[in-house]
Amino acid sequence: MSNFKLIVALTAMAVIPSATATAGNFVDGGQPKLKVQKAQLAIKSPDNVACPAPAKMSGWIFTNKPGTLHYMIARKGGSVSGPFEIKSVKGANGLNVASFNREFPVHSSINAEYRILIGQKYKKTLSNWAPLNVSC
Repeated sequence: MSNFKLIVALTAMAVIPSATATAGNFVDGGQPKLKVQKAQLAIKSPDNVACPAPAKMSGWIFTNKPGTLHYMIARKGGSVSGPFEIKSVKGANGLNVASFNREFPVHSSINAEYRILIGQKYKKTLSNWAPLNVSC
């Protein structure tokens, strides 16, 4: 009879999925950490050639779940601004996305590229380079 109990106990242990009780689940309360999947940046250069003129920057950061994260904006070969805080929300299409729109004045001719930087806490993620070209 004791062999039977041992076989039942070993069989029960074999069918328990290993993912149900990992150290990470206890630390995170069973929830996955917020992870950035990708980022995209777009810049609309001013239509007119008289400066100052307004340009518009739009960005999208896609995540595995809703949550708050931080990002920065970098100019190729130049400065970095931020960090900025943003919230990712579940969209109508089921994707989790954080988005922003900024309008800013361009005071003189410029030929530059910018990208979104998201730090190591969320896995280092970089967006595409988006050009800003203005001649005035």
